[in-house]
Order: sequence, then structure tokens, then C-alpha cells
Amino acid sequence: MTLKLARGDCYRIPFEGVTREYTFVKQVAGGQMIFVDGTTGRPVPFDEGKLSKMIKDRAAVRQLSSNWVDRIDIHALMDPSLPKTPLETRKKIHAAQVKVAEAAMLLFYVKRFDAAPDEVSRSNAGYTAFIDRTYPAAEAAGHFHKPSYSALRRALEKGVPHNRCLADYISQRGAHSKRKWTDPWVLRRLKNAVDEFYSEGIPKPPTLKDVVDKFLGDAILEDRARQQRGESSLKYPRRTAVEDHIRGQETEERLAKREPRRALQEYGGRAKGASADFPLQRVQIDQTLVDTWINIYDEDGNIEDRRRPWLVSIFDVYSRMILAAILTFEKPSALTVQLAIKQMLRPKLFLIERFGKKKGATDGSGMPKEMTFDNGVENIGFSSRTLLADSGIDMELAPKGTPKAKAIVERGFNTYNHSLWHNAPGGIPYKPQALAARRLKPEEKAQWALDFATGVMWHWIVNVHHLGRNRTLEGIPARLWSEKVNDAMVGRSVPKRLDLFDILCGIRKRLWFNGAGVAYDTHVFHHKDVTEDFLRATLPAEMRSSRRKGGKVAVEAIIYPHDCSHIYIVDHVRNRFVRLPNSKPRFAEGLSYNEARLIREADRRLDRHFVSEEELILAKCEFLRLRDRARDLARAERAILQARKANKKVAAEGELVVYTLAEGDDIEMGTVDPTINGDAPYDIPQEMPAIVRKSPLVSHKDQQRGARKAQETRQKNKLIDELRKAASASVRVERPANARPHALPIIDDASSFLDALADDLD
Repeated sequence: MTLKLARGDCYRIPFEGVTREYTFVKQVAGGQMIFVDGTTGRPVPFDEGKLSKMIKDRAAVRQLSSNWVDRIDIHALMDPSLPKTPLETRKKIHAAQVKVAEAAMLLFYVKRFDAAPDEVSRSNAGYTAFIDRTYPAAEAAGHFHKPSYSALRRALEKGVPHNRCLADYISQRGAHSKRKWTDPWVLRRLKNAVDEFYSEGIPKPPTLKDVVDKFLGDAILEDRARQQRGESSLKYPRRTAVEDHIRGQETEERLAKREPRRALQEYGGRAKGASADFPLQRVQIDQTLVDTWINIYDEDGNIEDRRRPWLVSIFDVYSRMILAAILTFEKPSALTVQLAIKQMLRPKLFLIERFGKKKGATDGSGMPKEMTFDNGVENIGFSSRTLLADSGIDMELAPKGTPKAKAIVERGFNTYNHSLWHNAPGGIPYKPQALAARRLKPEEKAQWALDFATGVMWHWIVNVHHLGRNRTLEGIPARLWSEKVNDAMVGRSVPKRLDLFDILCGIRKRLWFNGAGVAYDTHVFHHKDVTEDFLRATLPAEMRSSRRKGGKVAVEAIIYPHDCSHIYIVDHVRNRFVRLPNSKPRFAEGLSYNEARLIREADRRLDRHFVSEEELILAKCEFLRLRDRARDLARAERAILQARKANKKVAAEGELVVYTLAEGDDIEMGTVDPTINGDAPYDIPQEMPAIVRKSPLVSHKDQQRGARKAQETRQKNKLIDELRKAASASVRVERPANARPHALPIIDDASSFLDALADDLD
């Protein structure tokens, strides 16, 4: 049998009486396969035939992760400059990055050595001379540290020439053992603290803070007692050290005493997929609302809410094995479906650790050839098709409103309800009308939490469903599954790269969508026609009218970290996925978000080099001074205009008013002393004739300013001049002796009267 391995595949192989992890590097002529010892870092050859037999007999076990990133300290990939990063974490990040830099430096030298091995003498002097010759090139490449000849010699012993990788040279130094305290009193009390923390508790386990406070309080009292006795002070760990020690003593057994459900989560695994004429040929997937109520507890064990969870399940058509079962409070979405697919593709280690192999009842995993989906928005779409096609899985959509197209999974849900959920505390065994007739309130009887219900569900799946006889198949699902899977002619398909599957799944984010598109990580994803069409179908009518004023809607977006050229938006109204491109053409070529971020940072550096920050500050200050000066000038102009308007208003109040005399008017004569400014108030009530007269005379109003006012003034002046010319000749009127007294005074001299009247009006 030809054995095909990918570079980086890691196997745990027994060799020379010791079982270690070996990483595949390359295959050479003669059937030899070169591996690198994970402990010593040296190459080890294996015979292809013997290794194939060991893999078949499961003597050589493949590890789930073989990427070099998983074999280095995760702190090497973190950014120490992020805000709110603790000092201790910054130190770990710096130390891990130093190790990676040292490994990169050694890799540079050994590759140069592999390129010309015959030109270098394999002696201390030869290694030193080679390092001196190579150092200028290494310095130009960014490796400023020069290794010693012994470090280079040890590096050459690791890996395979011409096939070396960075992970082979990452130092394992620094993994020192934790500090150990030698005082018997401290050791005894630390053991008691660990036992107290990892206990069932009455009524519940104590918190970590309470355990640490109790230890420190006893330590302080013991230290004072020793000082009073004249003994040396007690050397005991402080709060952080005690907390780290207690957490470091966690095991599956201890955590199971304190938090059994969390122990299943922490030390469990994931699952894989299924088929039809033989296992994993065809599987069916669907989601349903479970017929039971689940409590939601807070950290103190108090019930905060009760809800009915959703169940996402995958059934193998051939054997009726349940390949995935996700119990969640999340409503049906692409994320819940993909979680079930991930569980289907991975081995169910959490079931094997809990129940053992159980005659194959915990062995439901693998990659199917075809999957039948419900025709819902959470399943179909471009991203789901791409995801399944890349994994080699054909996708089949069931017609809408036809449960018979996926009868197996629908029947499986019915089996779930009747066998498990209806009998659970808080179960809903009847229809809503039947519950009302029986006056039943199952939500008040709910006792299970979500994790506990998940554990009970898997217990039923493994021990009842998989080992019980299926009347339709006339066989036991676990037996039907194991017979075909263990057959060398059938077997099962498994995905080669689960990490690619995870990347294709993308990241789900809740973002705001408006007329400008969607903004994420300083990128804007927008297309005029697509955005308008999506908003027209999604926004309610009352919000569509105010869209230009800021109308927006929360959407579920699928983000792909490796590609910032587009994102997908879930359209729940039209049951589709909407693709939105990046509004910036420069980021539409498939760049990752990190690469786009580097491009923008480079642009900022170029901008700072083109115009320094000091120049920008000086230019801004000059602009502000000009703006303030312009504001002062405008303020002064407004003040002058306002003053002019006020003066005009005062002048308008004292303008000449000419009254037209009529029969019956009374005229009172008066005098006003002149002033220097001419602005003294008049003592003579000019409106008196209009007030005293009983005729309907309209009171005088100020005349409008402008051309009309000037025209009226000119007409008045013209009338006065005409009256003066007509009265230039003195005319004296004799009063008859028998004449009746007049109501109005008699004007003897018209010219003098007009002059007096003109002076009074002025």
C-alpha cells in the first residue's frame, strides 16, 4: 500500500522502546520516509511498508494538529503593545518572540550552510569562519545576533538538510519548573487549599478568592506567631502565586468534582460526519426547537431565565448513527449549521473518554459524500456551497414544505422528543391546547441547565439510540456502522485539513447596515445597487422614509479574515446571502485584513515622511490665527452695522410729521427750548388732536424707510414751499362786528404762521 503523507503531518510512533512524536519531512528513494524526532529534533528514517502497517494497526497514531504554529508558544503571535495588556503577559510575549527570532536566525545560517556544505570545514575554527563570512548577509536580512560555533553545530544536527523548518529550531529553554516551597507548613496548607477548591462543596464549591484569602490569613497568623517565638519568618507564596498553583493542579478528576459539566467541556472533543448505501455516503441535517424548558443560571446558581433550546443534528442515512448534535440557545443560522458540521468531521473524543469505545457507539465521525439540507436561509448560499465544495462534499437542498425529503432526520427528532425530552424535568409532552386543558406549566418544573441536558442527551444517544435495535433497518446502528467502517474495502473518508474548513466558515459579526453599506475594521463594504436593493427589502416602510436621515438595520455578516475584498450579509427577508465588495478598489484583490492594515500603516508612514507632524501643527496654528482674525473683523463690522441701524431708528422716531387739519380740530401753541444735539424730548403732545377729536382718525405710524420714505419727504417739502410762495404777500382779514366767534384761531399773517409751523415740525 502506497502511503501518502503531507509535510508537517505528526504521528505518535513507538520506536526503539520509546513512544515519541515524529513529524514527516520528505520521502526519499527506496521507500524511506524521513521524520524529525519531536524530542531531539534529529531526522529519523522509517520504512514505508512498516509504517503503513503500524498506522493500520493503530500503533502509529496521527495527531490532530501538526502545524508549526501549534508547536510554539502562543505568546509569540501576540502584540505586546495592545492596550490593557498585563505586565506579566508582556514579559511572556517578549520572551516568546525572542525565541522565534533566535530560531529564524539559526535557520538562516543552516540554510546557507546547506547551500555550500563542502566549502566549510566541520571544525570549531571552520564554523567560526563560516559565521564571520555569513554575518554581513544575515545582518542585512535583519538577524543582528551572531551565533556561537557550538550553537551552529547543534542546529545542523536538527532537521533534514534542504528541508528544514522554523519549528525545528525554536528553543525549549525557559520552561522552568514552578517555584517549590520547602516549608512543611506551606506545603500542607497548599494541599488543603487545592483539595478545598476542587471539592463538591456544601452547598456549592468555594470561590478561588475565598480559598486564597483563607490561606493567606492563616499564613499571616503563622508568620506573626513565629516572630513572637523568636523563629525566622515564614516564607509563603503571595496571592498571585497561590492562585497559579491552585489552577495548575487542575486535573480532569478534580474538575469533575467541582464542575462536572465543565470537565466534559474542557477535556472533551469534537465530532465528524456520515453516509447512505454505506456509511458516510449520504447524511441529512436539520434543526428543530426542543420540547423542553432549560434553565439559565448565573454564577451564583440563581435562575435568571428559562428558554427552549434549539437542536442541530446530523443523521447517517445508512446506519441511523447520530453524527452531530448541537444543543444551543442560538436561533437557526449558518453558524449553528457549521458548528454541527465541525462536530461531524472531528472524532468524538469527549464520548470516548466518557464511555469508551462502547462497541462502536462513540465512533460516529467522518466526511460524507453528500449532505441533504433544509431549504432555509441558514443553509443555502454562496459561502455554504464554497465551504462544502472545498471539502469534497456535494450539497443537496430539500424542496420547501416537504418534510418527506429529509424524513430520516425528522423521524430522528421525533425519537428525541418521545424518548428523552418529553420525560425530562420541564418537558412539553402535549400540544399547547392540551397543556392548557390539563393546567400544566412545564416551565416551572425545569431543573436542567444546558450543559447538563447536553450530557444527558449524549448519554441517551450512545447507550440507547446507537445500541438499540432499529425496526426499520432491522439492526443496531452501531453494528451496521462498525461493520462497514472497519471493512478495508469501504472504510471512511476524513478531511485532510480541518483548519481550512474553519477558515472557510468565516467569522460571524453583528454589524450595522445603512445607506453607506457596512463598516468593519476600518473597511467599508458597499455597492450602490446591492445596498439599495437590500435596504428596500429589509428596512420597514416607516424606516425606509428616514433612511437618508440615518436609517439602519442590524445584520449578520460573514467575515473572512484571509480576504478583505468582500463580505457576505444574511438577507433574512429574501432567504439569501448578499455579497458586498470592498468600496476601495485597492483592497479588492483578495488581501487579508492584516495585509491591508500593513498597507495603510505604510501609507501613514509615507504621509508623515512627506509632511512632518511639526509642519502640520504650524500650518494649523497659522490657519487658526487667520480664522480668529477674520472672525474679529466680521464681529466688528456687525457691531458697526448694528450701531448704524440703531442711529437710523432713533432718527426715524424724530422725523417730521405733517398733520392735515380739518374742521373742528383744536391747535395748541407751544415752544421748545433748542438743545445742542437737538435730541431733547418734546413736551408738546403732538398726538393730542387725534386723541381729543371724536372723528375716526387713524393714529400716525412711522413711515417705511428707503425710497418711498424719501419720496414722501420730498412731496411734503414741495407742498410747504408752494404754501410759502402763495403767502409771500401779506393779507389781512378784517373781522366783521356782527361775526360769530370762530372755534379756530384767526391767522392774520400766513407767512409767519408757516415759518413757526415749519420750525415746530423740524
